[in-house]
Amino acid sequence: MKGEPHRALACAGVLFCLILPAVFAVGGPIGRASAETNASWTIGLYIDADNDFDTYWEGLSLLYLKNIPASADVNIVAFVDRMAYEGTELWEIEGSDAQIVETFSEMNFGDGATLSWMIDETATRYPSDHLVIDLWDHGTAWNGFCGDYTSDDWIYLDELKAAIIDAGVHIDILSCDACSMASIETVYTTALTGLVDIVVASLETVAGDGFPYDLMFTPVALDPLRTPDQVAGDMIDGWAQYYDPLSQYFYATLGAISVSNLYQSMSTIDAWCDEIHANLDSYYRAYKAVVRNTYSVFYTKHQVDMVDLGNQILANSKITDPTLRALTQDMIAAVENAVLYLDDAPNTMMCGGLTLWWGSSFEWGSYSDVYAATDFAIDTGWYDFLVDYNS
Repeated sequence: MKGEPHRALACAGVLFCLILPAVFAVGGPIGRASAETNASWTIGLYIDADNDFDTYWEGLSLLYLKNIPASADVNIVAFVDRMAYEGTELWEIEGSDAQIVETFSEMNFGDGATLSWMIDETATRYPSDHLVIDLWDHGTAWNGFCGDYTSDDWIYLDELKAAIIDAGVHIDILSCDACSMASIETVYTTALTGLVDIVVASLETVAGDGFPYDLMFTPVALDPLRTPDQVAGDMIDGWAQYYDPLSQYFYATLGAISVSNLYQSMSTIDAWCDEIHANLDSYYRAYKAVVRNTYSVFYTKHQVDMVDLGNQILANSKITDPTLRALTQDMIAAVENAVLYLDDAPNTMMCGGLTLWWGSSFEWGSYSDVYAATDFAIDTGWYDFLVDYNS
C-alpha cells in the first residue's frame, strides 16, 4: 500500500541531505523536452520512486497515464527518480506514446529544493493556462512525504511551503498520490503560500494501485477548456469509478479541498482550538472518550477526521459548554465548506475530508517536536493544547 505503517513511522528520524538544483547535471535531450506552444493544461508528476515503490511507476501509474487520450492542449510530464536506476528521468506522455526525453544526474527527491526545481521546470518547459502538480510516493500527513531512500530524506511541511514559494508558480491543483495528506496541517501550509487553489488528497491510506490517472484526466484531455474546479471534480469521480466497486478497498476516500475556503475560515477554526483548550480541565476525560470514538486514520491512529470529531463532541452529553458546542458546529461547517468534492468508502462514510492530529500516547513522545514546527500548530495554539493535554 502507498502508506505502510513501518514506512510512515520512519519519517521522524530521517536525515537531511541537500542536493541543490545548482549542481544538477543535465544530460543530452533524447526527444522533445518542452512544449512548443502554450497549452490549456499541464499535468506535472513528481515521481519519487527511489524507494520501495520503484516498480509502481512503470508497472501501474505509467500504464494509467498512457490510457489518457493524446491532446495538443494538455501536457502530461513526469520527473522520475527511481531506486533501480542512477539519475533522474523526464518523461513525456502523449497517449500511448511515452518517452524519456531528457536525463539528469541523481537527485534527492526527499528535498524540498528538488520539488521547487521540478515545479519551476514544469511551468517553464510546458507553459499552460492551468497547472496540476502531483506528488507521488509515501505520505504521512504533516510528518513527511516523498521519502528518498538513497538520500535518506523526506520532505516536511516547511520544505513544501518553501518549495512552492521559491518556485513562484501558481498551482491550480496540488494533488497527492500519497497516504494521509488531506490533513488540515498540510492544507493550511499550502494556503500560506498564496499559490495553490485546490488540494486533492486522501485522509486515509492510498492503496498500492494509486491514482487511476486515466479515469481522472481523460475528461480534461477530451475537453481542455474544463476549469480547475471541474478537473478536481473529475479526479474525485475517476477515483470513485475505480475504487467504489472494489470491496477490498473499504477504507478508500479522496477529497478536493478549496485552499481559499479553508483559509477564510481559519478565524473560526482558531477560535474553536482556543475553546477546546480553555475547557481542558473540565472535559479532559470527555475529550479522551471523544477521540477514542472518532474515526482515526489507519496507521497514524491519532490523525482524526475533523467532521466526525466535531459530531462526537456534540454527541457527548458531558460536554455542555454552550460556546464550545456552538464553535464546534461552526468548525464542522467550515470544513464542509472547504471540501468541494468527496468520495467515501463504506468504512469512511462518517469522514468529512480533512484530519487533525490529536497526538497522544506513544505518538506524542515520538513526533511532538516535528509537530511543534508546523504552521497550523503554531498559529492556532493547537500544539500548546496538546502539550497540556498530554501532561
